[in-house]
Amino acid sequence: MEKCLFNGLEDGGVYQFRTTPFDCIDGFESILSDFDNMYESYQDSPTLFSFSKDDKQIVLKAETYTLTFFTEDIDMYDEEALITYLKENGMSQPTIEIICSMVEDEDFSVLKVVEKIAKPNQNINIQMTDTLYGNSEFDLNT
Repeated sequence: MEKCLFNGLEDGGVYQFRTTPFDCIDGFESILSDFDNMYESYQDSPTLFSFSKDDKQIVLKAETYTLTFFTEDIDMYDEEALITYLKENGMSQPTIEIICSMVEDEDFSVLKVVEKIAKPNQNINIQMTDTLYGNSEFDLNT
């Protein structure tokens, strides 16, 4: 697959996105794998996401907390072309829905992925590391 997701932050910083344990939907591994397949790191990481699993909960880590979507093949704002492109590249329907939502909202944050894979009625602490501009932490209520 052609890489179309990239770290949306400046080269030179060290970034990380991390969650506290949370319950996730069935099939979340497929969604994370799709994002890994679309992602190209400038820090030479083999994947965007890594997770540890304990019973039904996972702790999710990502190489960055915001992404950039780019491909010369299509206009990403042409929803039909975007969906066709993603289908042709083997993306699952849930992943296609997440990417389309990101484009529509103009929000390519990793948080959007967590919101889609987390089961409802949870409080998830999000920690973001950014060595250039400072760290932040907040709670996501699903």
